[in-house]
Amino acid sequence: MKQIALCVLLSVCSLYGYSQKRKIEIVHTDLMVGDRQVRKLYGNVEFKHQDMRMFCDSAYFYVKDNRFEAYTNVKIINNTVTITSDTLYYSSQTNIARFRGKIKMVNNDVTLTTNFLDYNAKDNIGMYYNSGKIVDRENTLTSKIARYTVNDNMLFFKNSVVLKNKDYTIHTDTLKYQTVSKTAYFHGPTKIISKENLLYTENGWYNTQTNIAQFFKNSYINSKAQFVYGDSLYYNRNTDIGKAYKNVIIKDTTEQLFLYGEKGFYNGKEDFVYVTNKIVLIKAFAKDSLYLHADSIFSKRLAINPQKPDSATYQIVKAYHKTRFYKSDVQGVCDSLVYHSLDSVIHLFVKPVIWSDENQITGNSIQLRLVNNVIEHIYIDANAFLIAQDNAIQFNQMKGKSLQGYIKNNQLYKVDIMNNGETVYFLRDSDELVGINKAICDSITAYIDKGKVQRIVFRSKPSGTLFPPNEISGNEVQLENFKWLEHIRPQHAKDIFIWRE
Repeated sequence: MKQIALCVLLSVCSLYGYSQKRKIEIVHTDLMVGDRQVRKLYGNVEFKHQDMRMFCDSAYFYVKDNRFEAYTNVKIINNTVTITSDTLYYSSQTNIARFRGKIKMVNNDVTLTTNFLDYNAKDNIGMYYNSGKIVDRENTLTSKIARYTVNDNMLFFKNSVVLKNKDYTIHTDTLKYQTVSKTAYFHGPTKIISKENLLYTENGWYNTQTNIAQFFKNSYINSKAQFVYGDSLYYNRNTDIGKAYKNVIIKDTTEQLFLYGEKGFYNGKEDFVYVTNKIVLIKAFAKDSLYLHADSIFSKRLAINPQKPDSATYQIVKAYHKTRFYKSDVQGVCDSLVYHSLDSVIHLFVKPVIWSDENQITGNSIQLRLVNNVIEHIYIDANAFLIAQDNAIQFNQMKGKSLQGYIKNNQLYKVDIMNNGETVYFLRDSDELVGINKAICDSITAYIDKGKVQRIVFRSKPSGTLFPPNEISGNEVQLENFKWLEHIRPQHAKDIFIWRE
């Protein structure tokens, strides 16, 4: 579009000035018949008016009205402009030229073709109504209707507007183009399609010189597996960087990840997105979804083989500060979280806590491993602590250096404590408490059913004591660093927005 502004009918404007007082001259004709009112010209007809020369096979010249009708092989030349058509109706009194038939206008490297072209020299407005095409070195533009207002330096295209160049194709219903700023304005559903992405808007502008766009209504960028939406959207094609504001939605259909927020940043060349303000991340699983909130979320896609950028990719998602998430079978709180789709592991850092049914698990850091998009394993490599609520005031406890948890059908069913294991376990006969077992064992396994510890197995020689219910004090039934953190546990999806300590 960089030169279309100066070529669509602008060249026609130069053929006729607003002041048209000079008479039309007959330069040549092989044969002329008629009278003082109407003359008919045959063969090699040539007219001259102002700086314009016109050629045709035959013409009617109306002397009194100072106008003519030209037919067959019509050709007009004015400086760098050449227009050919089947028919031309021109009046110097009305200052209107009407071209009909197969029209072709050439101005330097710009060509316009249409079957219907009118130009009003008085108002400096040119237009076509029944489709046209404009071609220059970089662009091809087609539309049903076009109007050029010379005084405002504004081109207006309407109905089935398509602009193509080597970098992108624009499809829209209404397009205005400002010839000075080289800016296209869209008023209606618009798609800008390239091999890198698709841009969509229903109101906005695109500067064809700087390749910068600003969209204001129902706007989005769809790039590879990323989809970025915002109430308003900024995009720079040269850098492939976009910014979205208000009601931001970012989707990664490959990983079934959905990000919502108020501010979003997109970098297509680096293949990452960044979202802040009122964030919700939703990851779809087989039976339900995980809802996560943090101060900011960063997502980046990387090639598995960096030497082959077009090879298969994986995704890294990072959530920073005051991270909380809710899923029907597992909930969690931590400062920061990282997810790698390559190994399908979610890492929780800085005072992480996760809950599953009546079980609470803490450690220096926690890993949740996904298999076929389902959480199946929990791993802690330092300061592992499992607390399972026995009743309102009593808790089964296991702690050690590391922990491995196993999940099946969205239920935690087994936990292994390895190295320096300790346990406090309330023994019951039905609902009656019969004793409290406090033991130390290097390796311990707990079997869990329906959220409650049913059995504990000591994998090496344990050292411990079985206390009668009334012979152990409150302090003795709590292992060192015991903390029951139910008050900070997310209770439902909307609760992820409320940070508690």
